[in-house]
Amino acid sequence: MSIRSTSTDAELLVRASRLYYLEERGQAEIARLLRISRPGVSRLLRRARDSKIVEIRVRETTGSEDWSGLQRRLGVKELRVADEGGIEAVGSLGARFFERAVRRGDVVGLTAGTTLSAFVQAVAPPRPVPIEIVPLVGALWDTGEDYDGSFLCQELRRRTGGTHHVLSAPAVVRTETLMRSLRAEPRVRNVVERYGALDSAYLGIGIVAEDHPIVAAASTGKRAVVPRGAVASVGCLFFDARGGLCATALDRRVLGITHDQLRRVPVRVGLAAGAQKRDAVLAVARGGLLDVLVIDAPLARSLSAATNQG
Repeated sequence: MSIRSTSTDAELLVRASRLYYLEERGQAEIARLLRISRPGVSRLLRRARDSKIVEIRVRETTGSEDWSGLQRRLGVKELRVADEGGIEAVGSLGARFFERAVRRGDVVGLTAGTTLSAFVQAVAPPRPVPIEIVPLVGALWDTGEDYDGSFLCQELRRRTGGTHHVLSAPAVVRTETLMRSLRAEPRVRNVVERYGALDSAYLGIGIVAEDHPIVAAASTGKRAVVPRGAVASVGCLFFDARGGLCATALDRRVLGITHDQLRRVPVRVGLAAGAQKRDAVLAVARGGLLDVLVIDAPLARSLSAATNQG
């Protein structure tokens, strides 16, 4: 290979890397700009990393504390810890991760909850990102619109410039027969079918109690329908302390992403704040449901103490 062709090749590696990592262009767009195939773009990016033109570093802590040991013990690929406590701090840190990770054309799913609301309210990408946003749980109207998944999808669409789906059906209904009818309704079916196309899912991790939104919606009269052994929730799913799925009759009355569907999502990001979420986060992590975990320092310290004790 001549010196000239070697120089040209290096320039192509640099240009592809700049478009992907600095300008956040998708690989399909880069392929059009460079007039090469999409697999060709992937090969260029791999060569750029191998030749040290691109070096990727992951900071496992945002402050002075080292959380790398906790990350290993929890079994997540990436752990991000906000120095300050509270849902706003976690929401802001989650938003920064989202802005770095999301790509044009991605299909992104959201559950519901106050931490997810703080996350959505903190998203502020430097430029529009055309993505498709899908609610992963049916409506929880009684909890307020800032908690409801479809509202959060609408707000994230407004902030990113993407498109969003509306799941205008309740998360919990009275009977299994009614749920089957709802799932057959075209507008509901069209949303649920998008679960198989998700590139990432942003998940609030909840504590299970009688006032849990799904439990409250499923309860009749004074009787609370709390799944036996459940300590954690993600959307309409409940998990025991070991991370096992709590399968109950309630499953046939809820509308949202299933456990199998969620496991197939390439990137699953959990968000939680406060030391009181320790057992819930441990359960979801033990179940292998998370790729990325975004939490605050009080929760990280509580998790660290619990996992150090074995």
